[in-house]
Amino acid sequence: ELRTLKYFISLAQRGSFTAAAADHYVTQPAISVQLRKLREEFGARLVEMEGRKIGLTPAGKIVLDYARRITALETELRRELKDLEGLKKGNLALGTIDTASIYVLPEVFSAFHDRYPGIEVNLEISSTMPLLSNLARGKLDLVVGTLPVEESENLQIFPFYREELVPIAPPAHPLVREGKISVGKLAGYPFISFQKESVTRRLIEDALRAKGVEIKISMAIDSQEAIRNLVASGLGLSFLPYWTVKEYVSNGTLALLSLRGFKIERRLGLMVPARRYLSTTVKAFLGVMREGLGIDFPDDLYINAGSHGRSTKEGDTDEK
Repeated sequence: ELRTLKYFISLAQRGSFTAAAADHYVTQPAISVQLRKLREEFGARLVEMEGRKIGLTPAGKIVLDYARRITALETELRRELKDLEGLKKGNLALGTIDTASIYVLPEVFSAFHDRYPGIEVNLEISSTMPLLSNLARGKLDLVVGTLPVEESENLQIFPFYREELVPIAPPAHPLVREGKISVGKLAGYPFISFQKESVTRRLIEDALRAKGVEIKISMAIDSQEAIRNLVASGLGLSFLPYWTVKEYVSNGTLALLSLRGFKIERRLGLMVPARRYLSTTVKAFLGVMREGLGIDFPDDLYINAGSHGRSTKEGDTDEK
């Protein structure tokens, strides 16, 4: 039963019968009964204790892989049936890093809402790798994240935006007073950066390492707003996208460091599952992204606003 597989997925993810039961609003014995039925049906032990947590046996890991695929297919089935209703209502699950949600995508969201007001866009804002994990599990339809990310047979990547990462410091920091400095001077000061799995952190550290500079990370957090405020409070230096700090540099809350012969850029990309059914809702959003951001998609990956339903913008016609 699909319900049993969903219980098993939650148990594997949470490592606890109590937590898995809470996820599905059922009792702990209900999870135990369903797991026992699953074990009897497959004739194999699926879970084992790992300290105080529940882990998976080799058989359990195989069952988990198939359970995820089967539940993802159920999600696709529901979406495809939903497509029969056209674009009058529906949901889009989009994962995005915070910079993109604030500085890059608002006009796209606005245009999409104007054309398809009945479709609800649900945003998950996080760092790139956790978003890609949820994309692979079928929890998200699309991801906008930081590159580089490795393309695979299951993932298509479309780069579309480039931005500079600038070095920031408290206004009273001694390096600010020195004017133009060599990048090597950064090594003597604490840095506030993103979490270890962050693509942006790896990009920054690799660029500095290429110049022979190893920085000391004193704090790690996946919130650009928090990093910005911590730097302003004098707790360390950092690199952030220019657009996220421009206003704070202008009003004197932060200062830019002037580095001699050193510049970091990062690219953002749209990440689309390659071997999954894409609903008309997803394709409609891709069509709006293509118009608004100039992303070059294959023809079968998007639909134009006028090709499925009617635009709600005043003055739009089929001939326009």
